[in-house]
Amino acid sequence: MTQPVSPPRTSAAVPRLSKVLCTTDLTALGDRAVPYAYALVADRGLVCLLHVIDVHPTPSPLVPHYSSEGHESAAERLRREQEATERLRALVPPEAAERGIRTEVRIVGAREPARVIREEADRLDADAICLASRSRPGLSSTILGSISLDVLRDTSHPVLLIRPPAGS
Repeated sequence: MTQPVSPPRTSAAVPRLSKVLCTTDLTALGDRAVPYAYALVADRGLVCLLHVIDVHPTPSPLVPHYSSEGHESAAERLRREQEATERLRALVPPEAAERGIRTEVRIVGAREPARVIREEADRLDADAICLASRSRPGLSSTILGSISLDVLRDTSHPVLLIRPPAGS
């Protein structure tokens, strides 16, 4: 009786990540993803820091119960975008320049953050997506929904999820 011949083992090449999309909601947890993104990307690579600003639909007098209350002006939105840009730039680790890592900052206004994250990863042709996750175990995450789970479910890009610190 002959032994079955197994195929020769091939070693897979270690991927070189040259473009990483990192998204944060500018909370302490969301910001924890940023250093990991820089750790993932190769020297002379690119990290795109993305923040999605929730925008409300433009009010219209054609819509019943029209009210401009709760809707921000263009000047207010511009101020929010500038503030977010400054906060993102402040998150860039000093080692990034030493390693020749470039940083692109993107602020996008949208109602569906997960869709925007997937689209930005595609636009960038990202080698990976890095983001924090607050996901709650079990039924609560299903009911409440989760941006990170939506991204993970609907993207073909590798995803690194950063969890909250233990005990938080």
